Amino acid sequence: MIERLQHKYALSRQGATDMIKACTCVTITNITLMMPAGILFCLIKDLLEGTFTRERIPFYAAGSVAVIALIALTNFIQYNATFLTTYRESGVRRTTLAEKLRKLPLSYFGKKNIADLTTNIMGDCAQIETASSHWIPEMIGAVISVSLVGVSLFFAFDWRMVLASFWVIPVAFLIIITCAGAERRAVRKNSAVKLAMTDGIQECLESIRDLRANNAENRYMDELEEKIRNVEKEALLTELKMAVYVNSSAIILKIGIGTTAVVGGALFAKGEISILTFFMFLMLVSRLYDPMQITLQNFAAIISCGIQCERLDEVLSTKPQTGDEKINNNGFDIVFDHVGFQYSDDTDVLTDVSFTAKQGGVTALIGPSGGGKTTISRLAARFWDVNSGRITLGGVDISGIDPETLLKNYSIVF
Repeated sequence: MIERLQHKYALSRQGATDMIKACTCVTITNITLMMPAGILFCLIKDLLEGTFTRERIPFYAAGSVAVIALIALTNFIQYNATFLTTYRESGVRRTTLAEKLRKLPLSYFGKKNIADLTTNIMGDCAQIETASSHWIPEMIGAVISVSLVGVSLFFAFDWRMVLASFWVIPVAFLIIITCAGAERRAVRKNSAVKLAMTDGIQECLESIRDLRANNAENRYMDELEEKIRNVEKEALLTELKMAVYVNSSAIILKIGIGTTAVVGGALFAKGEISILTFFMFLMLVSRLYDPMQITLQNFAAIISCGIQCERLDEVLSTKPQTGDEKINNNGFDIVFDHVGFQYSDDTDVLTDVSFTAKQGGVTALIGPSGGGKTTISRLAARFWDVNSGRITLGGVDISGIDPETLLKNYSIVF
């Protein structure tokens, strides 16, 4: 479970463990919040049955104080388990992400642009932080606590009243689940247009002098404004779709109040349940459905957050360049031995290249643009790894050397 949580929500092992603890704490807190209803039920029962005496007052007073103290304690523990641990994990996630990016081969950055990586570190991390502190523990805790209460009531009271009150909850969740695919597609499209806008803004800032020198500001700003309009359009569409799903499930929850009243009224009229049981279930649904509506909103938000989790997990799961941190080279001759290399488009850049750059000498690479001169220099420094053949430094294959250790032996003027 811990490893699954790590990949699903881009967590460290400690972060996944803390999330399980947070869900447990929220569950316990939710159960303690239902205890006042239990005390109220006992009090009304005593009043209706005429068993309330002066001797019972200390019991209810002590019970109320104990419940208040327990609620305060569980809320304090829950706050530490959800918010404080989440913010600590958020710092670990950003540091881990930056450290991972530092160790990835440059071939990875050839597939990404700066705006995309900036969004990973800033936007995606912030979104997952909110999900981990507000949405995920609250939703899981609510589902578990409601399930436990439902099972308890099923055995303690009339099962027909339990079904009349609780049938709407799985149906409401099913509506959100069945619309998850459409929601993910909408969020993915929304993320794409946001990335295009961010990329456009960054490009504008980086090339502002060239734009002004070529009198191209107005044309570029028109294109940038169109990208901003696309973000606004997709954001409205995404919110509209989510609102339709969440409000539909919320309407289903409200129907539960009606079924509870109708079934309870019919059973009470037949004398099959007491007025106290009828009253308790009416109080239960009025207390239960509003928090469940918030839980459904959290569930929809968690589904949409899956795109950010996938993007972060893609970075964290990318295999870094590794190797020995000590190198036992014999001199500093650089040897290319039948080297072949392709970039991501599968076009051969180098095919069966062999030569030796002698230590203490000058080796010049001469050829037309696109002939592979820059690629050779990058491969020699292990900015990329070769597809075939090998490159050695002083007789040691550089593919087995840690990139940072290898670069201590190079001086490069770009």
